[in-house]
Amino acid sequence: MGNKASGTSSLKKREIKEYMQRTHFDYNEIDALYNHFKSIASSKHDDGVIDRKEFQSALGLSESLFLDRMFQLFDDRNIGQINFTEFLSGLSILCTRGTLEEKIQFSFRIFDFDNDGKISKQELSSMLHTSLKENNVHMTTEQIGHVVDSTFNEADTNSDGFIDFEEYKRLVDSHPSILSNMTLDFKRVIDSRIEAMKMENN
Repeated sequence: MGNKASGTSSLKKREIKEYMQRTHFDYNEIDALYNHFKSIASSKHDDGVIDRKEFQSALGLSESLFLDRMFQLFDDRNIGQINFTEFLSGLSILCTRGTLEEKIQFSFRIFDFDNDGKISKQELSSMLHTSLKENNVHMTTEQIGHVVDSTFNEADTNSDGFIDFEEYKRLVDSHPSILSNMTLDFKRVIDSRIEAMKMENN
């Protein structure tokens, strides 16, 4: 349904160059990601935006709370849909060239459900509980509470009952694995789309 993305991007060269200045992607990668986005966006309605399900399809990820939080953070306008600018900006953070600071900020926002600039024990507990369940790892409520308490004992250095961004940065510095899911490899998606575009142009 809708128009299929062709090998010729409808983005102007000027637009692509502007995206190059604002993201970590090069010209061909932006062109390929735009065509990938358009093909997903036009699968139901050719409206130039993608919803939560289409977002999951675009990234090829399984259903998870992490995916839900990613979608919410990509959705800058908070309207339940993502346009290409939002899509590309988010991917730029999560790609292999995203900076450590960008990934730390994004990761912090994943945990900060209510966007108040700090992580509560309840927020950390909810994310941990759901993540364990999604990965078929069983822990009792008491065990999860112990992990949360241990994390706060280490990270909450001002003892205010929350983990603020500076405290979170120090926690990540001590435990880099916290950012293990903050890098996604889009090379396969980009390469396959570039190859498809080449075939369409032949």
